[in-house]
Amino acid sequence: MTMEKGFNKADDDNRTPILGRDYNELASICDDYLRRYENKEYPDNSDIVRIFTTDEIPKLIVSSILKSMKYGSAEGIKRFSRLLQIIDLYPSTLATIENKLNDIPCWMFFDCLYQITAYLDKPIASKLYPVIDQIITLYPQAIVYPFKVSYERLKDQKMTEQMKRQLQIIKQKLARLTMIDDFILALERLNSPHIQFQDYMKEILVILKKRERDQRDLPKFKELVLKLKQTVFHDQDGVDDDEDESELLGTSADKPVVISTQDSIYDDKSEQTSTPNTTQSKKISLRKQLKQHYEKEFDKILGKDCENFLTLTYDHVHKAFQALFKNLEKYVKTKTSETLSEYSTWFSATFRQQTVNIGQSSKDIEIPGQYTSKKRPILEHHIKIVGFDEKILTLNSLRQPKRLTIRGHDENDYPFLIKAGEDIRQDQRIQALFNLMNDLYSNDPNCNQSYSSQINVRTYKVIPMTTKIGIIEWLDNTKTLKDVLDSSYTDEESQEMQTNITDPRAKYYEFFTKVWSKVPDKSSQSTATSVYGESYIHCKKEDIQENFRQIQKYIPYDLLRRAYYKMANSHEGFYTLRSQFIVSYAVLCTSQYILGIGDRHQSNFLIDTTSGQVIGIDFGSAFNASTISLPVPELIPIRLTRQLVNLMNPIGTCGLFRSTMIHTMNALRENSDLLLSTMDVFIKEPLMDWVDLAIKSSRQQVSDSDTATHAQGTLYAKERINSARNKLNGINPATITCNDLKISTILNQTQSYKKFLKPMMAIAGGDINQNIRAQLAEKSKDQHHKLSVEEQIDCIIDQATDLNILGRSYVGLETFM
Repeated sequence: MTMEKGFNKADDDNRTPILGRDYNELASICDDYLRRYENKEYPDNSDIVRIFTTDEIPKLIVSSILKSMKYGSAEGIKRFSRLLQIIDLYPSTLATIENKLNDIPCWMFFDCLYQITAYLDKPIASKLYPVIDQIITLYPQAIVYPFKVSYERLKDQKMTEQMKRQLQIIKQKLARLTMIDDFILALERLNSPHIQFQDYMKEILVILKKRERDQRDLPKFKELVLKLKQTVFHDQDGVDDDEDESELLGTSADKPVVISTQDSIYDDKSEQTSTPNTTQSKKISLRKQLKQHYEKEFDKILGKDCENFLTLTYDHVHKAFQALFKNLEKYVKTKTSETLSEYSTWFSATFRQQTVNIGQSSKDIEIPGQYTSKKRPILEHHIKIVGFDEKILTLNSLRQPKRLTIRGHDENDYPFLIKAGEDIRQDQRIQALFNLMNDLYSNDPNCNQSYSSQINVRTYKVIPMTTKIGIIEWLDNTKTLKDVLDSSYTDEESQEMQTNITDPRAKYYEFFTKVWSKVPDKSSQSTATSVYGESYIHCKKEDIQENFRQIQKYIPYDLLRRAYYKMANSHEGFYTLRSQFIVSYAVLCTSQYILGIGDRHQSNFLIDTTSGQVIGIDFGSAFNASTISLPVPELIPIRLTRQLVNLMNPIGTCGLFRSTMIHTMNALRENSDLLLSTMDVFIKEPLMDWVDLAIKSSRQQVSDSDTATHAQGTLYAKERINSARNKLNGINPATITCNDLKISTILNQTQSYKKFLKPMMAIAGGDINQNIRAQLAEKSKDQHHKLSVEEQIDCIIDQATDLNILGRSYVGLETFM
């Protein structure tokens, strides 16, 4: 009997992967029908619609996903976010779960924790609590950041008292990780204080803008003022008190032996465990300096305890704030150096004098980003933080993000980019979709025939910690495409480029201003939309192309090729680097096209100087937002400008680049179900306001009506999924661009902008005598005609290299490069 049981168990073990695959396939087929039904793709009187009069299909999907996860299906794990969405849409399916979540190891939920925590105000929350509780008990640092991100919005949501209690229980349990809270607060301090002042200043002025003083929100006003003062004029609690810092750091004789410098962790020199340098420990942080110089000036504006609230006027405060902001900005620029202690003494106060005792879970901070649903975590192998490099690097961009180097207990350095004051959840979602695409590429036989190691999108870790702070894995040995091109000029060429006579940007924009100046009836103001828009009406194709070629004459055609020659050690090395560039860029173009990622200027691409590969960064304009929401709508599907194409010569885009795009597009089109399902979940995620994100990219105001905004959100989500589905169905890219132009928030804003719609659509459609996208559109009058993969790629390349489009694009894209 025992032997028989053993054989049965072995048989079950062998069948487990097969069962997981079969249940996943069942869920996939049913979900495809369900999503088509949800999008109203079936006629109302069709037989298929009658199937959905009950919730049997959604119930079958939920049950199948759970069983596929139970049997270890990797794709089943990826569908769990869709399961959450189905239960939210079809409440009767909740009973299907019962206790089935208990059969699934809790670590399998790691990749969807941001989605799980977003549903804690929904009925499914009652089923999720045991899973969350188990994760908090076993792997608390896996869920602490997702919960913090979701809690910021959940605390203001309407929910039952039971849900509120459970939310507070989770919060209290995670509050035991006090070091994590301190860590996040310290990272927020890496944001430049004058930029933080400006952020709070805008929120305060919104309250003061209400003319009726009795309608002003005094509690909210006081809360913002307090947060501003704590953030701008104070270091972290317990670090900037008036007590002597040597006591704070704990250097008395009765303390345990500690490591006095971060370097000694690696040098292992016991003689360095002496008292730290006194002058260094007493270094005054930047915020303390600002407190001494400017806090009293701030109090004069609003009153120390906001006692001036009722007498404050918007204009007076706005003017005073602007003056104070300029003073803060000037002071910060003159006083700050690239040292960590300038921004916060917490890093040194906590770790420089910390006893090295790895293993105390309440005190250890793991380097973020080590949890994955692909394998059960072994906490003993997770890298803990033991210190930070004192040197930081400030990037020269709007919000001045910082590169921070974390030192792990494995004696390795881990650099991260700290994005303070920004919500990086969209970047995280895009990376998750890239990882999903990589799985599809790795399983596709055509992608594995050759260059198998290269057929993937180069991804990196993105960890949102709150909605205003997050960290991004720093990629060593990389430069932006812009920096690579700029460094390839000769000294003589650089000097010529610096003069207005040959500055291509100035010459390019000058063309549009001349066109605008000759417009007889200026029915709109001189905005970017109107200046570029008039070129679509008044400029012939030949004029645009001639001007564009003239601009290109100012720029050496082979800057990128020069850069790759410099990277290579030999001719063979150059060909290897170039092949890596072509393949990696082709994969990136295909992937970004499907996700509708725009605003692809030169600083949004990184070049790996050791491998030649291309990496995409900064995905603020995703899901075709660059066409729908930017002041100057983008008509190019991918970036394929002269410098990029020239590196591919002599074959150009017709060889390896085209074939790689065909293989990758074919892999995505044949496995579109899971990709569309995941995109649908991300776009419709409860706590993600995609409308707000899309419209913010064009600096437009969203509607004041919550109902209108919600309706916008529903419509926006549906249209974005339909756009992605059309791409995966092989619809002509010009048709998709025209559909996006029709719903442009900018072109539909005023009557004077609406006149640009038809000429923009005509140019996006192309010339039937020259452009294959126009010829294929004419061949089939049906706009829903599906192109073959080869035809689709040819149309994308055709539209991306059309000088009639490139020559009318926004100057910031520098399409002439």
